[in-house]
Amino acid sequence: MHASLPEAGDPASMIARQPVYNNQMGVFGYELLFRPPADGKRFQHGEATAHVLQSAVLGGGLNELVYNRKAIINITRAFVDVMPQIQLEADQVMIDLPDNIRIDARLIEGLQTLKSLGYSLSIGGFANIKDQRLLGIADNFRVDVKKMDVKQLGRLTKYLRRFRNLTLRALKIETLEEYDLYRKVGYEHFQGYFLGSPRALKVRELSVTRLAIMELLAAVHNLDTSVEALEEKIVRDVSLSFKLLKLVNSPFFGVPQEVDSVKRAVVLLGRDEIRKLVSLLALSGNSDRPTATMEIALLRARICELLAQKAGMPSESFFTVGMFSALDVLMEQPIRKIIGQLPLSEIIKDGILDRSGILGEALNCALAIEQARWSEMSFATLDEQQLAEVSREAMHWTHSVVSHI
Repeated sequence: MHASLPEAGDPASMIARQPVYNNQMGVFGYELLFRPPADGKRFQHGEATAHVLQSAVLGGGLNELVYNRKAIINITRAFVDVMPQIQLEADQVMIDLPDNIRIDARLIEGLQTLKSLGYSLSIGGFANIKDQRLLGIADNFRVDVKKMDVKQLGRLTKYLRRFRNLTLRALKIETLEEYDLYRKVGYEHFQGYFLGSPRALKVRELSVTRLAIMELLAAVHNLDTSVEALEEKIVRDVSLSFKLLKLVNSPFFGVPQEVDSVKRAVVLLGRDEIRKLVSLLALSGNSDRPTATMEIALLRARICELLAQKAGMPSESFFTVGMFSALDVLMEQPIRKIIGQLPLSEIIKDGILDRSGILGEALNCALAIEQARWSEMSFATLDEQQLAEVSREAMHWTHSVVSHI
């Protein structure tokens, strides 16, 4: 049986990404996941793969989805023969093979062809351990850490370490403690929502740097702060002023003439846009947190904002809700303590803390997109294609901003 790509012009596919982190808490790559169709039709695995590849090849290019990181794509056996004919950047793709794939000489030959083209291979499952033919040519081995106890994991890890060609990827990592544990025993890649999920944190004093960030956020989000006072607050932080002007003058904004002062930036972009930019720049300056945490916050914020815009709603508060929902991750403080210190409206606070109201609905949708929880991806009257557009536009915007700050 041969698999083939859908024709160009098919309805837009909803692609979600699950980050795979490295042992420095940077993003190694993204597993690309396809949303089943809304009409209830169940796709076979091969068809889902076809739609992922269609989106990559026909929908703007693979790099629009992963931005110079690895694209990790699940394929069926049927696709092993097809992949050489698909025009992908092979060195940017890691192929995830099923745990229960049937291994024979033809499969090995096909995989060796893919390796010669530049693809890297990931395998997992006990079947692929018992039949060692894949272990010698694979680049990565996936381990579901929730399926084994500590002793079993220890024995498995020791065994896999014998194969020097393999890096190890721990799946379903849910806490930073788990991340540290598996990193220390030699795992190189980690998959799960341990960076983006709320955590129970102890209340402690903010560091001087984080206290300054909180004071700045309080000032820029206080509607009673005058434009003059806002400008003064920004100018007082030389590093922030420099980064703000650099960002405003970057090709990302495309301003017609150079902006040489914070005052001109405020006048040109408006208070709401400046509030947004100052917030993201201040939080990105929290340098002891990995860049990936800031990407999570920015992506969440932009998704919320775009959801409102697509639905024809005023979008000013939506960005704030999305970004500030990640403050516990960025500031390592309990979310209720942080939000309580900021002069935000009750509607915004309720949206963040209780996921209530239209703001909470947008945040829930953003989190569902972030975590590929397909059944929960809904907002107002937006259809699947509009949600797909929101997801793609937010990814592009986030990576553009990160590259300029």
